Amino acid sequence: MKPITSFFFLSTLCVLQHVALAANSKPVGGQPGKPAGGKPSGPVSGNLLEEACKQATNKDLCINSLKKDPNSQGADLTGLAFIALRLAAANAADVESHLRTLMLKNATGLDPDVQQGVQDCIDSYTDANEQLDDSVAALSDKKFKDVMVWVKVAIVDSNYCESSLDGEPTVLADKNKVFVQMCENVLSVIKALAPMGSESTHEISFIFDNE
Repeated sequence: MKPITSFFFLSTLCVLQHVALAANSKPVGGQPGKPAGGKPSGPVSGNLLEEACKQATNKDLCINSLKKDPNSQGADLTGLAFIALRLAAANAADVESHLRTLMLKNATGLDPDVQQGVQDCIDSYTDANEQLDDSVAALSDKKFKDVMVWVKVAIVDSNYCESSLDGEPTVLADKNKVFVQMCENVLSVIKALAPMGSESTHEISFIFDNE
């Protein structure tokens, strides 16, 4: 995904996030910022965060990243799912930007095999961004199984990037790890949002684990 495309993707995701929050915080008595029932919106519930992140690989990262996001105030699980997707997309864009900078600054100094590996990583993260873009559209349509599929594919893209630079000492390994955890945060929220989809979740995991 080109930088300008990433910008529009993240901007669209922010808009969808605000729409989701607005739908769950209808003004009462003409007073904005108060959800139905007259209670003011405030920090997201700790119990809700626990529920959203209970299946995350790095539970602390999941809770802290969602809690720190200003859009989490008054959010329900759907709002948290949009936030988790936006954070994963922003992380993917950051990794892709890092890779492109690496290529520009070391265009002639990199070993050809390493250079090819970096280019493969750029392609992988371009694809991952596209998968997350598809995930946003699926979440907007409440197609939770599709969200699971696209996020899983994004993780596969990251894993392919990792294998492209196998054996090369690089900070990218840590960046890949964080991106995968961000994606797993999305999966955790989706599982909490649509528990009835747990069976299809196992099915998806089986498909990817046996590729």
